Amino acid sequence: MDSKGQFGLTYTEDFSVACVINHLKQEEVLQYFINRVSFYAFNGGEMEAVALWATHVVVDCRYAYQTEVLPAEDKKIQRLSIRYISLLSELDANPALTTVEKMKESFYLMKEWEDKMLPHADYPKTYELDRENFLILTFDFNLLCRMNGLSTQQVLQYFIEKVSLPIQRAKNLFGIIEKDAGMSLFGMMLMSRSMQKTKLPAQQYIYNFYSERLIDLDNRLKKEMSIDKRVSVYRAFYAEWYRTLKKSMR
Repeated sequence: MDSKGQFGLTYTEDFSVACVINHLKQEEVLQYFINRVSFYAFNGGEMEAVALWATHVVVDCRYAYQTEVLPAEDKKIQRLSIRYISLLSELDANPALTTVEKMKESFYLMKEWEDKMLPHADYPKTYELDRENFLILTFDFNLLCRMNGLSTQQVLQYFIEKVSLPIQRAKNLFGIIEKDAGMSLFGMMLMSRSMQKTKLPAQQYIYNFYSERLIDLDNRLKKEMSIDKRVSVYRAFYAEWYRTLKKSMR
């Protein structure tokens, strides 16, 4: 079921299944991730949980690829970076402002930084998925990729590979044992009003049917101690759910 776009990203089976089951388009999921990456959060600033998880994905990707934080070589960019990192740090340390007020002010500072930085930086504005679809790259996303020695493709591919309903279900069957930034972000994405879509009656029926079966499957798999076997069973279950939905859309 894996499919590789002309421009490099490989959509894993687990990612494709997760998107279809939750009535999401793959490009919408990737754009949501990009939009929530926050340099202010990376710099230690308090942000909403969705921004923290999205930013954490980039940090995890850096460790996965074992890259280093790269300082800017251009003197103008260096001066701008030092200035705005200092301003953001001062903002975070300001006891007179609430968390919400700091978040709002951080957006203004980042926009000001972007306006002054872009004439001197070669940050790409878009990432092409195919001949018809593309993602819009934010300043925060570009900045964090560049600073961490990562390419856009590396970060997006890393996120895609972290979205796995069977692995998440299998690992956390007995309670929240392991939190993954990518799946935590995906879970919050499903609760977002901007991402919620109205299901057709047939799709809602299928969703309800498999959701009930999933609970029964959880109870049966609690007797299975091998996590690999649990992942395999869950993967087969979600694949069946996926195929049923795809047939209903024809």
